[in-house]
Amino acid sequence: MSWILGVDTSSVDLGIGLYHNNEPIASYSRFIRNSHAEHIAQVVAMLLSVNNVKASSVHRVAVSVGPGSFTGLRIGISFVKGFCFGRAAKILPVSSLEILAYTARNLNGRVISVIDARNNDLFYSIFNVQDGIITRLGEDSVTTLDNFKSIIRKDDIIVTDTMGYARSTAFSALSEHAVVLPVEKYHVQRGLFCAAVGSARLDISNTWCDDTTAIVPNYLRAFTTTKPKAV
Repeated sequence: MSWILGVDTSSVDLGIGLYHNNEPIASYSRFIRNSHAEHIAQVVAMLLSVNNVKASSVHRVAVSVGPGSFTGLRIGISFVKGFCFGRAAKILPVSSLEILAYTARNLNGRVISVIDARNNDLFYSIFNVQDGIITRLGEDSVTTLDNFKSIIRKDDIIVTDTMGYARSTAFSALSEHAVVLPVEKYHVQRGLFCAAVGSARLDISNTWCDDTTAIVPNYLRAFTTTKPKAV
């Protein structure tokens, strides 16, 4: 019998979820821009306490590794490494784009999860959803806004995340599509969905890691602050 904790700090929401084997137990999601570090430990402790689960009983932790917020991802991954340190716990790295795809879990069709990466770039990945089962069709990638327009189809289900940027216009060109699900309107229980991925892969041993040094953020590209300046 396994408890699975899900942790997602890839965007402006703090998402924590709890599964017991294949059963969803609890979820916490809150908009706390730039303050994940101040709340994550207390939220996890609260979620475990109200469900009478000891931290020592959680031997599986699924954590979002990106793409997404530069600082947010580091906070979530660092917390999970500390939570698992010194005991027989395994960690599952989960794509934040796969977590977003769960927004469309009650629909059927090709789903594209896409995040506004700024500077005319988008992070995206393509999935298929059929009867609640989500299957990956491609790797997480970064592309330009213009190229993304050539990738999408009229009948795609598109889940978008502006990363809290209210003035984002990255997805204005999607108005002609039948199904567009902005996470700002269709609230995503990111932590619970992260735990759901862990539950689905509970018996796939080679996807879980007990070497915490192997769990690193997947930024997909160099951030502006790390790019060399033009001479």
